[in-house]
Amino acid sequence: MKKIALLSLSIFYIFSLIGCGENSPQTNAPNTNVAAAAVNRNQPETVAAHSTEKSLPPMTNNAANTSNKPASTSTESPMARAIDVSMQTAKIEAAEKDYKAKSSDANAKENLAAARFERAFLLTEAAQYRAALGDFRKGLNLNPNDAEAKAMHDRIISIFQSINREPPKEGEEPAPMAFNKS
Repeated sequence: MKKIALLSLSIFYIFSLIGCGENSPQTNAPNTNVAAAAVNRNQPETVAAHSTEKSLPPMTNNAANTSNKPASTSTESPMARAIDVSMQTAKIEAAEKDYKAKSSDANAKENLAAARFERAFLLTEAAQYRAALGDFRKGLNLNPNDAEAKAMHDRIISIFQSINREPPKEGEEPAPMAFNKS
């Protein structure tokens, strides 16, 4: 239960930052750093109206932006990070194979749900909320009585609603972010 509370607070905080950062009005404040002001007199800082911290200007899609990092989309949490879930994915694949072979076996069904929930919680910790929803939904279809998974699923949905964002529709959730092992 403590894990749910901690993850819920973390998710709420992250989504609050996302909601404030993208949709709140921006103000131009004079640069208070004297050295920086001497260099950038004609370029005011962009500061979120509710924050005293400096924020980065938006990235533009031009030739100067040659980063190898893929551009983040508005559907992706800016806090999302790729993590290695290959072991959990392998568990899901093995459990799916076992469940397909023995669809009437309650243990096979429970093992598949547990494998889905394991990866869903890891994805939630990595701020991959949309991908996590897919695993929570598939796991809850198999085991709707898992209170911890149900609570986290519902919490993620309510956070999407609180920041006026649509969660992905069931079956349209993205796969986990690709993890580069190098």
